Amino acid sequence: MAMMAIVQMPEDSVGLDTQCLTYLIDAMQAVEEPTDTLAEERKALIRIFFYTPGTFYVSETVLDEVARIRGTDRRALHDNYVLVLFNDPPIVDQVTVNVRVEHLLGVHPHKNDCRILAEAEDLGLNVLLSYDRRFLSRLGKYSNSVDLCEPSRYWRSLDICRGAKPKWAPHPKNPLSKQDWWKW
Repeated sequence: MAMMAIVQMPEDSVGLDTQCLTYLIDAMQAVEEPTDTLAEERKALIRIFFYTPGTFYVSETVLDEVARIRGTDRRALHDNYVLVLFNDPPIVDQVTVNVRVEHLLGVHPHKNDCRILAEAEDLGLNVLLSYDRRFLSRLGKYSNSVDLCEPSRYWRSLDICRGAKPKWAPHPKNPLSKQDWWKW
């Protein structure tokens, strides 16, 4: 009988939906401070990335959605970031995930959203970040193990003191290193 290795997740294991993954990559690629309607969320995402010791997790469905990005350069950019900066562990129990997806579809009609939450549960993540208002409002209270929330709410919950030194910082050759909008 084959044995599966159980991956021990850190205390705060944080997953990203596809939108958050894209927005984080965009924030890292951009030099200018975000000023659009999602500026607070974008800043929170990049601050979580730089000020916390762990890394973000992306699930199989997020990777599947990235693989469907039409622009080859944009898709390659996502692939490169995922390969270097994020964890993408395999699903432990696909049958349980499928059953959970069917259950969640009774509350939320978007199968990939349901699958991303079910995969986060399967992976033992504590937090799943999303900007998707419908995803958050419909499924936010349907997991006993994963806190589905906006990046800004999770950032505030970390209660990091202003002026704290980040755990990570952009390389000095990275133009983002010359900016201070991402600093807390």
